[in-house]
Amino acid sequence: MRANYIHYGSPQFRILSDKQIEELHFAALQILERTGVAFECQEAIEILGDAGADVSNPDRVKIPSYMVEQALRTAPKMVTLYSREGDLAIVLNGQTGSHFGAGHDPRMFQDLYTREIRTCYVEDIADMSRLIDALPNIEWSLSSAVNLTLPVTTDDISDRIGILQFILNSSKPIVGQNNNVSTLRETIDLCSIVAGGEEQLRKKPFFVNSCEPVTPLAQGKDSMERSLLCAEKGIPTIVYGMQMAGATTPATFAGCLAIANAEVLSQLVVLQLKNPGTPFIYGSMPSIMDMNTTIYSYGAPEKVLMVGALTELCHSYGLPMYGTAGCTDALVMGTQAAVESTYQILISALTGADLVHNVGTIYHGGWRSFELIVLADEIIDMVKVLMGGIEINDETLPLDLIEQKGPRANYLAEAHTLKHFRKFWVPRVFDRSFKQEDAKNCEERLNERTIKILKTHQPKPLPEDVVRELKKVEKAWLARVGLTEYPKR
Repeated sequence: MRANYIHYGSPQFRILSDKQIEELHFAALQILERTGVAFECQEAIEILGDAGADVSNPDRVKIPSYMVEQALRTAPKMVTLYSREGDLAIVLNGQTGSHFGAGHDPRMFQDLYTREIRTCYVEDIADMSRLIDALPNIEWSLSSAVNLTLPVTTDDISDRIGILQFILNSSKPIVGQNNNVSTLRETIDLCSIVAGGEEQLRKKPFFVNSCEPVTPLAQGKDSMERSLLCAEKGIPTIVYGMQMAGATTPATFAGCLAIANAEVLSQLVVLQLKNPGTPFIYGSMPSIMDMNTTIYSYGAPEKVLMVGALTELCHSYGLPMYGTAGCTDALVMGTQAAVESTYQILISALTGADLVHNVGTIYHGGWRSFELIVLADEIIDMVKVLMGGIEINDETLPLDLIEQKGPRANYLAEAHTLKHFRKFWVPRVFDRSFKQEDAKNCEERLNERTIKILKTHQPKPLPEDVVRELKKVEKAWLARVGLTEYPKR
């Protein structure tokens, strides 16, 4: 027995001290109580007013600190996500590590065969959904609610079409960004068909709502209404903003983080008042405005630093964190994309963000890359080796064997080696071979692996009666915008 023996199951890493976390928390409370947050949703204003907030000025709704503390106590400390079949998929509780997700419905992407940047068609959405389904370290997907090939009408069906295509082509959980509360209702109805009813969807959610505050310190009407609908129905909601240090927030990291925290907490209060215990996932992806180009930078090291700090703050509340990693400002797959993505994935894993989105996102968030998603799957696999730590016990520290073998020995033929070497990490994209003839660079191997997955992987099929119901809904949506089929690529 070892007295006072400390075992680290994974590497230890911190950005903020406990005191710094406390300072950021109190800063957000001060902002909420003295500065206030703008609310456009009348229901949210009424909920806050009835609970004791100062709603005399909707552009400066002031929320007392006791309401925030109560909401933090009420929010569940664990959110569980399921596959579309109802099997346990992801547990978010700050203890199970990072679960990385990619987007499957970009506006534009780089064609795998022609290498041209082109518009994404619905067929491409289906392909990317199957790719995500095949990759073991990409555990869920994000639907971005945009498609440039569908008609632009008052009834923009792209948000629901993206979600439908993923459901048809993958078993994994999905996070949806709906256009408004009406389309969210239709999405919930769609997911209820798959789950076997709305009550089953509530019990075993494979769909998660995502909404964004408007930085600085504003809760838009559509976003808030969607969150309130999900609170009513018990569906998990992610709340995250995209703060730009130097533009929509102060240029300092602390100032940017304080605003980000206040924005999330203000919506948390509303949702917990609406339905105490509603599943809630804390998020934010603060970055900088590049002062040369004015872009919001997806590849900035400052973004990774601030998301990591918010992860530690979020976990101090006991809430699961929606992080960001595996993305780049680069236009195409290459050295910059690989470096920026690797840095982000590593820091996300070390800080422990629970649900990590944007894997495979390129060009300042506008496009996605099939190949970067596949590369990120490989990088995440490598990082898992680091996060596994080093186990030290009598089996892993075989002093008797070392004594027996002595100096100048080798361990190749030992039973101990046979037992343990299969735990060594084996690459799928990177090349360790000795061959020199016909050697291929990493980009070529990555392209070939991506194409092979798309040609060979078939997702688990849905029951035929469920597919028929989904196709009926799909046909009705297309008819509403004057289509009988999708535009062809």
